[in-house]
Amino acid sequence: MTRPDAVIFDVDGVLWAAQDAYNRCTLHVARTLARQHGWPDAGLSLEHVRAFKRSGGFNSDWDMAWGLVVLLQARASGRISPERSWLDLVEENAGRGIAWARTYVGPDAPDFHELQRLYDAYYWGADRYPAIYDREPVVIHRPGFAHAERAHARPDLFPRLKAAGARRVGLITGRNRNEMRTPMAALNFDGLLIPDAIFTDEDGHKPDPDLLVRAIARLQARRAVMVGDSLDDLRLVLNYRQLPPHQQRAPVLFVAIDHDHDPDRWRDLGADAVLADVNDLPELFRK
Repeated sequence: MTRPDAVIFDVDGVLWAAQDAYNRCTLHVARTLARQHGWPDAGLSLEHVRAFKRSGGFNSDWDMAWGLVVLLQARASGRISPERSWLDLVEENAGRGIAWARTYVGPDAPDFHELQRLYDAYYWGADRYPAIYDREPVVIHRPGFAHAERAHARPDLFPRLKAAGARRVGLITGRNRNEMRTPMAALNFDGLLIPDAIFTDEDGHKPDPDLLVRAIARLQARRAVMVGDSLDDLRLVLNYRQLPPHQQRAPVLFVAIDHDHDPDRWRDLGADAVLADVNDLPELFRK
């Protein structure tokens, strides 16, 4: 871990505390549509949403919300047996995400983009949505779930990273560019962030290793570290390591931010190091 010259961060759950807000919005959207259409929700809870996210494949919260609605419809129509629990479905998902959810799609499947607009209306709320998307939301909801967002990274994180040897920072996030306005305005990158090395939802989706190839190229990294908190973040690095040697521009280590207090799980999955708090990252580089 000594002297990496570049660090690439996931945003939500790593630098920025937003995942719980997204999970709560996902649950709200799924339950709201179930109630409106008379679908049984089979006890769908926040813990089930978190379990799906941990199982992988649903790095995008829009994908997660759409997938849950499809599963609710499949339960209501009998395509999924009522005896099957949500945790059974989490296990069946096994990291496949929206591709797996599509196996349960019926003729009543929601339009993805319409559900996306509904989700965003609930998440950002009627106060913030017009400024972000330059249009009125499809539903009036106040306050949006986004009001619960806050910074994970302390103001001294990036100055301490610079002192530990980091020279450039990049971001690979499932947020879109509009959604990045809030963390970008609040976080102090101390001049380390390279604007061309910010990859958002519009640029591709984890775990596609091309995102990491492009980030390393734009950071001109000789040795890099990826910091994430999801299986898709880890798979991004593992997939990169499977590329032909001539495509691997620099060695990349993976540091997991462990919210579940289960470091052995991360190590078994292939993480090079595990931290409970991203603010401990500079000290890790000095070991």
